[in-house]
Amino acid sequence: MSNGRVALVAIPFAFLLTAADLVFHVRTGTLSYDWHPQVLDQTILVPFTFWLAAVGMLLTVRMLHPGAPGTTVAQVVDGLALVALAYLASGLLAPTHAVAYAVALLVGWVVRLLARPDRKVAVVIGVAIAIGGVLGEAGLSALGEFSYAHPDVLGVPWWLFPLYLHGSLVAIDLVSVLRRSSQTA
Repeated sequence: MSNGRVALVAIPFAFLLTAADLVFHVRTGTLSYDWHPQVLDQTILVPFTFWLAAVGMLLTVRMLHPGAPGTTVAQVVDGLALVALAYLASGLLAPTHAVAYAVALLVGWVVRLLARPDRKVAVVIGVAIAIGGVLGEAGLSALGEFSYAHPDVLGVPWWLFPLYLHGSLVAIDLVSVLRRSSQTA
């Protein structure tokens, strides 16, 4: 899977995440953007920021994961649906439940992980992506691009780390499917 293909595949994810961010976080008051110019209360850099995040996640997986030959497109879609629901819930959640939600997300990730044959490498990738995601968002928040209404640590909510863990499983599955399609093309 080439760098160009990674960059291309990241584009629809950037737009999907931008829309989810708008509906699940901006409209619910979970976060607000401070940089201008803006469109629909999001800085115009949001799609590019999400594109960079998607590229980083996919490249991390490509570098560290050997590929799971049996992964299906349906598994990718199921994983995306779970992440979308978790993302939505993070925007609807009362801030007083941030720690409990983080624990619930973490338990859910462990359950999903136990069902995977690649669980050891998935843990390494998940932790790497989650650390990178949290530090990336903390940095952008510190620079003033956006701010969470109720930050818990480093300017971000507790639930952000395990939300990235769930996203990492989607990235692993997507890279596995893309690798297989590259080999058969």
